[in-house]
Amino acid sequence: VKLQVKRRGQSQVRDIDIASAIADAEKGAKGREYGLVKDTLDDDPRNGWTTETHDATQPHVAVFALAEPLYLADDEELLFVMLHRSTRGDANIGRFRLAVTDQPGPAVRSLDPMPLEELAATDFRVDQPLPAKLRDRLLAQFLSDHGRYQQVKSELDQANRQLAEVKRAAGELNVMVLAERKEPRPTHILERGVWDKKGDVVQRRFPVALEKSDPTSANDSTAADTADSLTRLDLARWLVAQDNPLTARVVANHLWQICFGAGLVRTPEDFGLQGELPTHPELLDWLAVEVIDCGWDLKHVLRIIVTSDTYRQSSAVTPDMLERDPENRLLARGSRYRLPSWMIRDAALRDCGLLNPALGGPPTMPYQPDGVWAEMFMGRFRYEPSQGPAQFRRTVYAFWRRASAPTFLFDSAQRRVCEVRPRLTNTPLQALTLLNDRSLWEASRQLARDAITDSDASESRITFMFRRVLSRDPQPDELAVLSRELRKARDHYERTAADAGRLLDFGQPELRDSKQPAELSAYTLLGNMLFNMDEAMTHE
Repeated sequence: VKLQVKRRGQSQVRDIDIASAIADAEKGAKGREYGLVKDTLDDDPRNGWTTETHDATQPHVAVFALAEPLYLADDEELLFVMLHRSTRGDANIGRFRLAVTDQPGPAVRSLDPMPLEELAATDFRVDQPLPAKLRDRLLAQFLSDHGRYQQVKSELDQANRQLAEVKRAAGELNVMVLAERKEPRPTHILERGVWDKKGDVVQRRFPVALEKSDPTSANDSTAADTADSLTRLDLARWLVAQDNPLTARVVANHLWQICFGAGLVRTPEDFGLQGELPTHPELLDWLAVEVIDCGWDLKHVLRIIVTSDTYRQSSAVTPDMLERDPENRLLARGSRYRLPSWMIRDAALRDCGLLNPALGGPPTMPYQPDGVWAEMFMGRFRYEPSQGPAQFRRTVYAFWRRASAPTFLFDSAQRRVCEVRPRLTNTPLQALTLLNDRSLWEASRQLARDAITDSDASESRITFMFRRVLSRDPQPDELAVLSRELRKARDHYERTAADAGRLLDFGQPELRDSKQPAELSAYTLLGNMLFNMDEAMTHE
């Protein structure tokens, strides 16, 4: 069961949270079985509500209560969705009737008679007191219609929740601690890789391929007597030891790849005999030493790279350069490459000022088309985009399922093995997505709102947006084209206010309000044009 709200003339719907469900008849069920009415609130087709153990000739009632009061606009309509996906052909519902009420209070959420109905059915006399239970129900129903009481009660409930959170935070906090076992857990060779076919017991030992190195030289005070007693801590110390240049070289090559699109070693996933030799071995060694000497401060190394003359040189290419060095291995010019899709989203959020820089924490659910998960997971999982600042976190925190990656990430990593080389894409689907993706339109709307607040002159607003997205001022011919498109968009939205309303009615509710819908819509359209320029999604 789902409850949705749809605006007339639009296909987009929004789900309404249902807090609880009760019924006068239901079959007892355990696990993934049909029976309980509360199981209708999830999207799992393996369970649901059935009354097959009760008299089928009698009507039965189910009551669904909303989590929050629902207020509909004049052009909105309520959709009640019932999905019949039972594997039993005779379990589908027959005749049914729907009713809604705006009456508040606990009485309408109960299957019992209403308090006034119960009062009318009793042999009530004025000179006798009411039964205590009935009196309490009448009082609760009366208070549910008392606006001032409900407002104070809501504030009190909020204060109690905050107090409970403070008390919980001030209490004892359990922290997981990793400790070495006194007796190592035995490890077996698994015959043919089958987890329950255990073969000979093997001992922990430093990798044979690396035994020529001295893994204990990083910390002689904790050096083990024999290689057989070495632990993962010794391996970690060896990885970052000063006499082990491999890790530092890999890190330096990865940082170079981030800035230039390709590493000094063009096979970042393979530094072995089958990998390519570095194009500039001395530079790679110098950067590796810098990584170690600065205490593995990656920001320091990145600052050195991006402030170098090599990085800051022009990416313009001459026919002679293209003929002699088509892949720019000699670094005679600046690199030019398309940003990966995750970086395009992050750049747009940063340009408009919505990017949430919070580190760590739970994953974020970026926008994606409705129904992407419904077909793939047969309704068992429901995708809900994150709300508030969580929606604008960096894409590295985007939620992934192996069977369904975020839809705006084209040619992304397969997630089956570790991939260190970014995949770039020029599929037409990405252009179509960038023109219609809600994240880009929300960024465009926020950028337009900032531009309108910054200045009153159209040219100043356009320059403000242009500088935010492309980090430069527009040329006179570019400014003329953008001014012409702005006038056309403004004229259109001033004539058709409905189109302006539809353009702005999406995304986070707190970002939708606008006192100048036509003006904001015109600049939003202009911002989307800027975000879709080739220069906005290309590193050069």
